[in-house]
This record gives sequence, C-alpha cells and structure tokens, in this order.
Amino acid sequence: MQDQVRNVYMDVPDRRVIRTADVYQTQTEIGTRGYSDKLLSIVADFKNSGVPEGCNAEGMAGKSKRGEVACQLFAVINPDTHVIEHIGFRSRGCLAMTGCASEICVLACGLTIEEALKLSPADVVRAVDGVPADKNDTPVFAVEALHAAIGDFLLANGGLEAVDRVAPCDQDAIDCLLCEHCSLRDLRIQWLVDHR
Repeated sequence: MQDQVRNVYMDVPDRRVIRTADVYQTQTEIGTRGYSDKLLSIVADFKNSGVPEGCNAEGMAGKSKRGEVACQLFAVINPDTHVIEHIGFRSRGCLAMTGCASEICVLACGLTIEEALKLSPADVVRAVDGVPADKNDTPVFAVEALHAAIGDFLLANGGLEAVDRVAPCDQDAIDCLLCEHCSLRDLRIQWLVDHR
C-alpha cells in the first residue's frame, strides 16, 4: 500500500487571471478563444485603472448572476467646459470587462459629456476589435458606467433636471435592462426620495 502514491500533480490549462487593486478577475479564463489580439493587448498593458486625482464623478454598471461582472468609472469633469479631463476604471469579472472598461476610458477622455454620451457599445466593440459572443454584455456595462458617471456629475451640478435634460435614462431600453446594477438608477431613486 505504501508503494502506491496518489498522483496529485495535474497540468493546469493556460489561464489568464488578473488580481490587482483595481481589476479583479472573478471568472477564470481557460485559454483565450474568441478574444481578439487587440483586446488581449489592452488587458496586458492598461494604464488607466484607478481613481484619478480630483475625481468628481463616478458610475458603475454590471450584473451578479453567475459571478459578478462590473465596471466602475471615475472621472474628472471640468465644471465649466463639461470636458472629461481624466478617467479611470475598476473592473470585476473577465478579460473582456477589463478590456472594455479600459477602452471606454480611452474613448471618452477629452470629450465633452454630450459627445461622450454618444458613445455606444458598438464603438467599444470596434475599439477592442471584438469580444467573445458570450461576453457581449461587457461593452454595454462599460458604456452604461460612463452614462452613470456623467449622471453623477450632472446630479451634483444641476440636479435631476440636468440629468433628464442632458442624459435621460431609458429604463426600458435593452442596454439598461442588461444592467442589474446601475449606480445612476440608484442615484435617481435616492434623489427622488430626498427631494419629494
């Protein structure tokens, strides 16, 4: 019996797992099938994570079913020009969420809030050269987190009227329905409770 040694060593498949203060991969990737080279290069070399100094707007969107996938954005928006001067992110979930979160920051930086609100999930998909079919919600979360950050800024600098005028929420839209968690939705509800 002592001659028999249980073989506990197993070859572990190639896995890409990220654990940093700002990026926490909750879904272990086995291989990178379906990921574009551009998305993987963005994930390997992102430099815009975290909260920029002077942050005056933040937003979050995501879901919790079958593991949390979420994107938080933190922006410095000039109150006079409404230009997004700096923007950073935190993400949880998968490589696609990290890549989309990083890329929405690149796309939005330097835009006015009105221009940034025109960014779509399709713009993010193009910028990362595609996401795997089962990760199609990640560009939506990135864009919705941007909308939430802009909404947060507008609530602080004009109230709900400013949000409704510049960045109205369509809670029946497919993109909105995909987000189980949206900080702008929570902020709107809290605003209505506090001011009614």
